[in-house]
Amino acid sequence: MLLLLSLLACEEPTDPENVWERGENPHLQDDVLRMNHVQVKGTHNSYHLEPDNPLDDSHRYSQPTLTEQLDLYGVRQFELDLHLTEDDDWEVFHIPGIDAETTCQRFVDCLGELKTWSDAHGWHLPLVVWLEPKDDIDGMAEGYDLIRDDLPLIDDAIRSVWPEDRLFTPDDLRKDHADLPTALAADGWPLLGEVRGQVLFAILDTGEHRDTYLAGSDVLAGRVAFVDTSNADDPFAAMVKDGSPAEITAWAEAGFLITDNGSGAVDDAATAQAIDEEEMAAGVHHLATDMPAPGGDYFLDLAPRCNPVTAPQTCDDAEIEKL
Repeated sequence: MLLLLSLLACEEPTDPENVWERGENPHLQDDVLRMNHVQVKGTHNSYHLEPDNPLDDSHRYSQPTLTEQLDLYGVRQFELDLHLTEDDDWEVFHIPGIDAETTCQRFVDCLGELKTWSDAHGWHLPLVVWLEPKDDIDGMAEGYDLIRDDLPLIDDAIRSVWPEDRLFTPDDLRKDHADLPTALAADGWPLLGEVRGQVLFAILDTGEHRDTYLAGSDVLAGRVAFVDTSNADDPFAAMVKDGSPAEITAWAEAGFLITDNGSGAVDDAATAQAIDEEEMAAGVHHLATDMPAPGGDYFLDLAPRCNPVTAPQTCDDAEIEKL
């Protein structure tokens, strides 16, 4: 049944109407545990399929479908690379012509696949989706344009699939505070009971694309997505992508939400395991891997659990997610 729903989601965008199958919340610590008290498995280039003739060893891996990652392997954080076609459609793949194989090419299809699974698992942990504008050579690729000032339009695509009450946005975190760091210091991230079944988006860029998305409001007022930061004093600072283990711990202890790339396709099994174990111990919230599933010499075996750095001592792994 899930496979059928996944295939349907890849043909047409999902109806934004709420169709949760929820029932009673089975989690007993949702009035204590918060979003940043959790550690989950994520994936890097979550859509990626190995090309027939890889030009680089880092391209030698294939991810399961988004539905399989969610349903079979406990993945709760995703990364989608964005490209803009000449027809103003958003597509998801790595590099035009070189590394372009993908499990869901249209962005709205990827979103629909995530939402179809979410509809059937209403008490899941909030999903985190990093969106990376990857248009470095799109101006030279047939059928594609540079994204430039069009990036804010990505909000419209997201809202065409996900209803507003299932999006956790910067406005939801900031509320009446002046900026996001002030809100985090005063209130922290929301309780899990407030955000289960929702999705949080973030823009993976610290340069021109981030500046474009921030235009008009440096606190992301009205925007769907958060943005990456490397400065805790930025008015938009709430989420961080990548860092050393020491930096991860420092950011986590300061209340920020951290995603980091861990084991990669170029790593041997021993190296991959060592990288992942070090980052998990450092307190990363979302550990993104190229190897989320069994089948090779190594895969990241991480079920949603209490974060070893940020969770309270009373946190029970069994209460993080019951599906």
